[in-house]
Amino acid sequence: MDLYIDKENLVSFIHSKDKDEFDDCLRMLKQQLHLFYNMEKASLKDNQELLPWIVRIGEGRGKTEDSDTFLGVKFPERPIKSNTYSSWDRKKLTSVYLISDIDCQKLKNRGCVLIGDEGDELEILSRLFCGFDYDYHHLYDLQKNFNSWDQLTCDNQMLPTTDIVLSDRYLFDNEYELVEYNLSRMLSALTYNVKNKVNIVVCTKNKSLLEFGTEKASKIIKKSLESATGMKPLITFITSNDNSLVPHDRFAITNYRLFRSGDSFIYFNTKGERITNGGSLDVDSLANHETYTYVESLLEKLQDTYCKVKERNSDMIIGDRVSNFIKMS
Repeated sequence: MDLYIDKENLVSFIHSKDKDEFDDCLRMLKQQLHLFYNMEKASLKDNQELLPWIVRIGEGRGKTEDSDTFLGVKFPERPIKSNTYSSWDRKKLTSVYLISDIDCQKLKNRGCVLIGDEGDELEILSRLFCGFDYDYHHLYDLQKNFNSWDQLTCDNQMLPTTDIVLSDRYLFDNEYELVEYNLSRMLSALTYNVKNKVNIVVCTKNKSLLEFGTEKASKIIKKSLESATGMKPLITFITSNDNSLVPHDRFAITNYRLFRSGDSFIYFNTKGERITNGGSLDVDSLANHETYTYVESLLEKLQDTYCKVKERNSDMIIGDRVSNFIKMS
């Protein structure tokens, strides 16, 4: 994952070194993230405050094995606009931005990318952790400590989102009421505090979707996301009856999180009572380099699925065909 940081934000981050969160956030910068400094490297030559810290952050780059990058032209472009992100690709939409700009709040309010102004550094970086002890992973025991989809919002697991990729081969093998209850609440949780148009791609069995009703499935998704974000989503179904093309694993990918489920995403009946026999829901932060790499692999496989399904029978690609995570044409 990439982090873009202005000079003013770097100074602010360094000045927060006495706060409890600092050491864990510094470790994240050193071991997990690829840093893009919005400044000329030459400008640091005589800077006795910043230069030692940049050297310290760059030492032992950890799993990323990437050297940091210095930019002559700041990114994002200034001034910031509320639609600045609209032309960004997946890599930039899954990046973190610590920038000093009076209009930063415009983008922050949209809930599209993780962005903070000067002084927000520890708050923004800490949101990338998803455990309760500065961890990149949280494991929910579905039989003991996951009592509703609201648990995700209560535990602050939700982050800015422009895209959702949901893969569940047998999601639509269930009764309409169960799908509506669980899928709507799941999507509402995934887009908590998001106020932009969301692209959603669902990979599932073609036969199951057709028997369930494509319009019914679309209606559930549209109603849920429009209610949560205030904007109509763009919905695409990638379907196939070939089990080698539709992943067996159940997962959902957003800009900064990976959610993995066991047997299904259908956890509760319409009364909110637990009905799943599944063991766990895993939540992982893409700030972890291994998780980020794994998600890239998952998306590459889904990209391959999309291309093969389109080649064999393009009618099995249903909907708007818009995604920032999977290239569609």
